[in-house]
Amino acid sequence: MAEVTEELKAQIVEFFKQKNKMMTSRDVAKGLKLDHRTAKKALTELVNAGTLEFTSFGGATFIKLPEE
Repeated sequence: MAEVTEELKAQIVEFFKQKNKMMTSRDVAKGLKLDHRTAKKALTELVNAGTLEFTSFGGATFIKLPEE
């Protein structure tokens, strides 16, 4: 499993800004060519920091940028 660095977190936030939509952890892992567990760990850290937020929609959990 790759290290979760500040650089990786910045890449993930930038990815969300580019896509501008809700995504799953698998979408992020595939889009940035990451191991799924690494992506999930980084996303959890970003959610805990308040940079991203979880949202449930139709029984699935998505991650998105918080509403301004």
